[in-house]
Amino acid sequence: MSAISQSTSISRRTAALVLGSCLVGTPKLFASTNPLSPEIIARSQLSTGDLARFSNVFAKARRGEPITIGVIGGSITVGAFATTPQNSYSGRLLAWWREHFPRCDIRLINAGLGGTGSMYGALRAQNDLLSSIPDFVVVEFAVNDNWTDGEAFEGLIRQILAQPNFPAVLLLFMMWEKGGNDQEMQAKIGAHYRLPMVSFRDALWPEIAAGHLKWSDYIVDNVHPTDAGHAAAGRFVTTMCDTALNSVSAGKPGSLSALPSPLHSAAFQHIVWRDAAAFDPIENEGWRRVFDEKNIPAWGGAGTAGRIAFDWYGSGVVAVFTAPPDDLRRIQFCIDGAAFQTLAALEQPKRQLFVLAQNLAPARHTVELRFADSDAAVSATGPVRLLGLAGIGVTGER
Repeated sequence: MSAISQSTSISRRTAALVLGSCLVGTPKLFASTNPLSPEIIARSQLSTGDLARFSNVFAKARRGEPITIGVIGGSITVGAFATTPQNSYSGRLLAWWREHFPRCDIRLINAGLGGTGSMYGALRAQNDLLSSIPDFVVVEFAVNDNWTDGEAFEGLIRQILAQPNFPAVLLLFMMWEKGGNDQEMQAKIGAHYRLPMVSFRDALWPEIAAGHLKWSDYIVDNVHPTDAGHAAAGRFVTTMCDTALNSVSAGKPGSLSALPSPLHSAAFQHIVWRDAAAFDPIENEGWRRVFDEKNIPAWGGAGTAGRIAFDWYGSGVVAVFTAPPDDLRRIQFCIDGAAFQTLAALEQPKRQLFVLAQNLAPARHTVELRFADSDAAVSATGPVRLLGLAGIGVTGER
């Protein structure tokens, strides 16, 4: 079963809310990160960027006001293979904030969702992260994206930076086996927005490749950290927080600057998401609303079903399925009554996500789905379940 189908509905909170007083034993928590040398930690600090937004957050914390820390990413951010939530990188980040600002009520919103990249993150950011008005956000998608995800990753970053409370944003680049990740694409966007950036890969991979550190001490399988790996990631992130705190104390950051023009596109900054519970078809031949074991709705159809059509607003549309269709050649779609084409014709499907249209006039449009034929081969195709649709590039009147 897919990660998306196992999650709660995108329109419902997938974030974990952590409240309470300071964790006990915080100094021991960070002492466990040894044997990270100063050189390794220094390599992790890819760029400090512009720390002006940190200045606002720290000023708020010094006043003793409540602070909300947010993290968004894949299974690593969820805390996969950490033995306790406190041992995850986000738990260690929370401990840092509570240690340095003990008078504050500090909470953590964990908007991680396993097996998903920044495109799905952009679609669900408003509901799962931004609705909680975070003051500081860590974004971790370097092992779930690829180079084609630049527009979606940038859209997610722009969504966060555009919030009226001016949250601080830090990028965290983890790694998969042999030191791989999508840091190159994401770091270009981070540099464009002058964001602080931390690289787990740059810090640890040279030591592992040289045989100075063991992969299995820091990574359980090909990507998920052990407790020591989470501790290292937490140490790298909090070191950047230390740098920011010291810089702010010295009065170094300047005033907040306006959001720059997009490096790629602002399409994924402006999104209207509708899950299967929130919209009805304008045409339907045999599809029906179905629910999984967690009561998550989807529009379901099999090979014998006909068309189903929906309207949406924006300059593009993304279809999200609970799982990738078994045969992309058998599922057809069309936009505004144009010729049908198959999902297989799309250049870069993102697991269960398909960008069906982009760069249209920002207006109301329609999208239709159907099966290619009704022969025996199609009947053998597994059921298709549409979790929801997202209009992207949404501007002006709707």
